[in-house]
Amino acid sequence: MLLSYTNKCIQFCVLNTSLIDRFIRKEIMELTGATSNQLQSLERAGLVVPERIWNGKKKPEVYYTWEQLLDIKAIRDLRENTSLQMIRRVLDYFDKCNIDGSLRDKRIVVVGDEVFWIKEDLSDLGYQISALKVGDKRNKGIGQYTLLVLPAFQEVVDDIWDAAENSTVIDFGEFRNKAKAERSRNPKAS
Repeated sequence: MLLSYTNKCIQFCVLNTSLIDRFIRKEIMELTGATSNQLQSLERAGLVVPERIWNGKKKPEVYYTWEQLLDIKAIRDLRENTSLQMIRRVLDYFDKCNIDGSLRDKRIVVVGDEVFWIKEDLSDLGYQISALKVGDKRNKGIGQYTLLVLPAFQEVVDDIWDAAENSTVIDFGEFRNKAKAERSRNPKAS
C-alpha cells in the first residue's frame, strides 16, 4: 500500500512541476486578447494545440506553453490583415520547406492578398514601410503600398509583459516564473 501511495505522489509531483511553467486558458485570453472561441478555432485548425489533463474531472484542464502564448499573439496580430486560411498556408509552406513553423519570431508582411516572409532585420524601420510599385507586366496595381509588418519577437514579448503587469487576473509573480523571455524595456512608469 505504501508503494502505491508513493508512486501516486511521485506521479502527482512530476505532473505539477511540468505544469509550473504553463499558462491556463484564462491567462492566455488575458495576455493575448484572444477569446475562448478564437482559441478553440486555432486548436481545431491545428495551429496551436494546448495540453489537456483530465485529472478525473468532467472537463480537462487546458495548459499552454510560453511558445504557444507567443504564437497566439503573433497569429492574432497577423489576423488583423489576413485570413486564418492564409496563415495556415504560410505555416504549411514553412512545414514543406522544413522551416520552423512558428510565427512568433518571423517578420511577416501582408500586401493585399499576398503574404511575404522578410528575413532581413527591419527593426529600425518601425511598424510600417512605404513602397512604390512603378509597374508590372499587366500594368496593374501601380501606386504606393503601405506594408504592415508583424511586430518583432521582442515587441510581442514586451506587450505580453505589459499586459501581465497591468492585469487584475494574472498573478505577476507567477507570470515572472512562467515567462521564458525577458522584457527588453523598463516597465512603464506608473
